Amino acid sequence: MKKLLFPLLLLLSFTAYSQLNPMGTMYYQNQYLNNPAMAGITRGWEANAAYKAQWTAVDGAPSMQAVTATYGSENTKVGAGLSFYNETSGIIQRTNIKGSFAYHLPLTNGSSYIDFGLSAGVMNEWIDFSKVRGDQGDISLNNFNQRKLYFDGDFGIAFRTNRLTVQGAVPNMKRFFNRDLVRTVIDRSTYFGAVSYKFLSPSSVLSVLEPKLTYRGIENYRDIVDLGLNTQFWGNKLLLSSIYHSTNSFTIGAGTTYQNQLSILVLYTSNTSDLQNYTNGEFEIGLKYNFK
Repeated sequence: MKKLLFPLLLLLSFTAYSQLNPMGTMYYQNQYLNNPAMAGITRGWEANAAYKAQWTAVDGAPSMQAVTATYGSENTKVGAGLSFYNETSGIIQRTNIKGSFAYHLPLTNGSSYIDFGLSAGVMNEWIDFSKVRGDQGDISLNNFNQRKLYFDGDFGIAFRTNRLTVQGAVPNMKRFFNRDLVRTVIDRSTYFGAVSYKFLSPSSVLSVLEPKLTYRGIENYRDIVDLGLNTQFWGNKLLLSSIYHSTNSFTIGAGTTYQNQLSILVLYTSNTSDLQNYTNGEFEIGLKYNFK
C-alpha cells in the first residue's frame, strides 16, 4: 500500500502545480475559460479549443484539454456558453462540464456594458487503472474512484467599453462558501480579477496594443500576479503576446487570424521557480472559430 500511496501523492502534487499555470488562451483568446460573464460578448456562435502539454520530459506528466462554445444574441444582451475541460496527470483524470448564462446590460446607448455570468456543472475525478503500476486492489485507489460526481458553479462580473475591460470571477463557489468540507481537491482557484486597456490604431501596422494585469488566488499557495501584453499587427494578421507570472515564469505566444474567422495561437510557458531545475516548460495550442 505504501508503494502505491507515495506515487499517488506525488501525482496529486503534479496536479496542484498544473493549477498555477492554467490555460494560456484564457488571458486573451478565450476569456470565457475563466469568467462566465464573458460568454456571448460578440454576436453569433464562437468555438474554441485548446491543448496544453506540461513537463513533457516527465513520465505521466499533466496535460489539459479545453473545448468551449459560446453564443451572443443579436441584441447583444444575452449570452450562453458550454465548456468541457479535461486534465490528465499520470493515473489521475479530471473532467469538468459546465453550462453558462450571461446577461450583458448596455450602458450609454450600448457603448459600454456591465456583464453578469453564472456557470453550473459537474466534475469527476478518477484513477485510470490501466496506468497503475502495482497492486490494483489497493484500497486507497478504489476509495478514490468511489467518490460521487462533484456539483459546482462559478460567478463572474465585468465592465466593458470598446477599450477598457475590468472583470472578476469567483470559481468553485461551493468551496468559496465553505460547503465543501468532505471532498478535497488540490489547490483550487479561489478568485480571479483582471483589468486591461486596448490602444487602437486600425490604420497603422501596430493595430492593437493591450496591456493586462491579472490577480489570481490559489488555495494552499500564494496569490499570483500576471502582467501581460497583447499586440496585433496589420489588423489581426499577426498576433504576439507575452505574460510574466509572479511565480517567476513567463508565457510567450504567436498566432494569426484567417479571414477574420479562424485564429491560431501557439504558446510556451516556462516552469515556475520551484520546478525550473527539474523539467522543461509547457506547450499549448489554441484554436478559435467565429461563425459569421
